[in-house]
Amino acid sequence: MARRNARRESTPEVLGSTAGAALYSVLVNIVLIAAKLLVGLLTGSVAILADAAHSFLDLSASIFAFAGIRTAAKPADEDHAWGHAKAENISSLIQMFLLGATCIAIVIESVRRLVVPGTVRVAWYSFVVVLAAVVIDIVVSRYLQGVSRAHGGSAALEADALHFSSDLWASLAVLVGITLVAVFNFQIADPLAGIAVAVIIGTTAIEQGRRTTQVLLDAMPDRATLAAIERILQSDPRLHGYHALRARQAGKHVLLDVSVHVDGNLSLAQAHEVGHAVSQRVQRELPVVTDAVVHVEPVDDEAHG
Repeated sequence: MARRNARRESTPEVLGSTAGAALYSVLVNIVLIAAKLLVGLLTGSVAILADAAHSFLDLSASIFAFAGIRTAAKPADEDHAWGHAKAENISSLIQMFLLGATCIAIVIESVRRLVVPGTVRVAWYSFVVVLAAVVIDIVVSRYLQGVSRAHGGSAALEADALHFSSDLWASLAVLVGITLVAVFNFQIADPLAGIAVAVIIGTTAIEQGRRTTQVLLDAMPDRATLAAIERILQSDPRLHGYHALRARQAGKHVLLDVSVHVDGNLSLAQAHEVGHAVSQRVQRELPVVTDAVVHVEPVDDEAHG
């Protein structure tokens, strides 16, 4: 009975969950690929085929996003004491490599079309598919960003949303290209639009890849989060200072390690209680911090006082 109830409840909840959002993007990409591929083959447009290839890589990226989110949701175990949250970041990095591969393939085909010109036949359904793709990209990108924000930030979903955003600009470049072909018979506009798509994809891949790599290299979280942590430590009257503040990110989580200075006359139990209270306060006021290890040292310690 409990399983049936959970299944019924999951139906309205699935699109509001991170895994559900990733699955939704998979389904949307399948539809976009089929439509763009069909029109690209019928018209011979390298720009539309490049956009279809972009959507195909988006599909692969969405699948990796779904897998990354599912893996990241697993609790800590004996072999992964810090949990599996970085699976989202690994998923995001794989998505960036896929985007880069797409970019190279599109440039090669576009340059070939510039050297050996082909004929592009633009039909009314070309505009219908590209305009529909623009609308879908806007809606899905905003949806994925909204779900990511609602769940405290998801690296995999943010990367997936970025895919759809880049797909939007790519579709607009395709729209310009096929319009020039249809109105002015400017055939070279099609491979030029393909190169524009590749530039958009490449820029997206580099920026997102840089951010993801920083997380995997245990870079400190953003300045606003660090400032909020420092404010909490500085405002606690029981603390006489702190040092060795270190923080790193894992998925959407921040893991904190800091040494604080307390009155040297406190008993071991009292000092421990202060450290525990500071840890709890940081996690309570900053939900993004899911683990806070606070080391307690006497303020008159010559090494750190």
